[in-house]
Amino acid sequence: MSLAFLAKKSWHTTNLKNVEKVWVREQKKEAEEKKLLELRRQIEEERQLEELQELQEKSGLVKRDLKQRAKLAWMYQGPAGSAGGSSSNATAEEFLNGTRS
Repeated sequence: MSLAFLAKKSWHTTNLKNVEKVWVREQKKEAEEKKLLELRRQIEEERQLEELQELQEKSGLVKRDLKQRAKLAWMYQGPAGSAGGSSSNATAEEFLNGTRS
């Protein structure tokens, strides 16, 4: 009795569809591993940069407060289009109330 019919079963490992599924999953896993490796490399670079900045701060070459404020300053600014302040709030309020289109 020949067992050639087994390759036609959906659960068999030599079925072409199953081989393709395995290959696709292996490719996804390989791509994910590359991504993780890249992220680890980036984190290591950032850690080294942070260490160098700490050394500069300790030696008195760089003031850290000014640099930290510059990094966070964008969070405390308003939206990009609102340079006017209260006038932009008034127009936004008019728009939300439906009096201005």
